[in-house]
Amino acid sequence: MRLLSICLLALPLIATSAQSQSEDGIAWEVRGVWMVNRTQVVHRSDGIAPGSLLTSGDSTNASMLVLLPDGQRLLFECHDAYTCAQGFRVPALISKPEDDAIELFETVRAAMRQPESSTTLLPSPTTTETEAIVALQADGSILLRQALGGLPPGQYKMAVLDDSGQPLSERPLNWAGAHDNAQLPLSHAGIYRLRLFGSLGGERMRVLLLAESSELYSSRQKEFAAAQKVLKEWNESFPGWPVHEWLQLYLRGLAQEPRRK
Repeated sequence: MRLLSICLLALPLIATSAQSQSEDGIAWEVRGVWMVNRTQVVHRSDGIAPGSLLTSGDSTNASMLVLLPDGQRLLFECHDAYTCAQGFRVPALISKPEDDAIELFETVRAAMRQPESSTTLLPSPTTTETEAIVALQADGSILLRQALGGLPPGQYKMAVLDDSGQPLSERPLNWAGAHDNAQLPLSHAGIYRLRLFGSLGGERMRVLLLAESSELYSSRQKEFAAAQKVLKEWNESFPGWPVHEWLQLYLRGLAQEPRRK
């Protein structure tokens, strides 16, 4: 496992070469008060350049998880005043990020900086999470198999919510499997959430989907597939990547982009 956990040793303060901002990482989780290069307080979603010096004013349970666009997943921790003050040097990139990786980081970073629409409870360990882009049909509906292809056949209750978590509708669903032709009417393109409950009331699946116009569906689906591929490779090399959270942010970022023609 290539998770970098730096807990005991502060790295020397060495000069580093300038990096392109497009190759900056992201401060994904920040616990305690951290500074970058002793000048700027770090907040979640801030850019973290390779070679930066990270220091903390806290001496108890200070930690920061930094994600880099070459897939590195870096956990910095310190538990005493000396080590926190000395700080840690963010390593250089292992390889130059590909264009798909840069685009993924830029889209996720922009989505993270938007106000959070709602707070949702974490799914139970038995609840499947998935993300999808689906095409709006001419009548404004979507084919559910584009979003629920992994749902086993059965009887379900399906709740439809907007991205803020506000309920839009609820209906029974007699699901025949991946080839089911059931449709779901939607009011417009955008982000929706589906929650599927089994006959005993337990939540079986959560879906965050981007309903896209037929004109944009093909290009957006290709972009999403590229993001899925990049995240899969990173998680295989550096296990523990927050894949579902990133795919959800990526879809929200795509939904916020100007409507391309």
